[in-house]
Amino acid sequence: MKAKTGIRGFSLIEIMIVVAIVAILVALALPSYSRYVRKASRGEAQQLLLNWANNQEICRANDTDYASAASPVEIPLPTHANYTFSISNRTATTYTLTADPQNDQANDEERNVPCDPLTLDQSNAKTPPECW
Repeated sequence: MKAKTGIRGFSLIEIMIVVAIVAILVALALPSYSRYVRKASRGEAQQLLLNWANNQEICRANDTDYASAASPVEIPLPTHANYTFSISNRTATTYTLTADPQNDQANDEERNVPCDPLTLDQSNAKTPPECW
């Protein structure tokens, strides 16, 4: 029986070159992907803050006061994997809603301005403005 000839596989050098090229492409793409994921999470947090502010306004329209522990209606804090939400400066006429980034989200920035924390108040003032 005659052995088959002409069947060739890849050499170790060829495989290593392909692996090196793929590694370089991943190294170039990963920072952009991470930045995109952080920006998407920031957008979700902004939407949660805006919804929370709308709920505060509805509560005030119905109760003449923004929601607090003493009010008949308590608005629960939003939840997000990359942000912790809090409310401060809460009175009958004012509030400040805050979204503090957690973990890698703390590296989020827009035009070299850190987006830490995102805030929204009763007059729709948003800080930092570059991140909105």
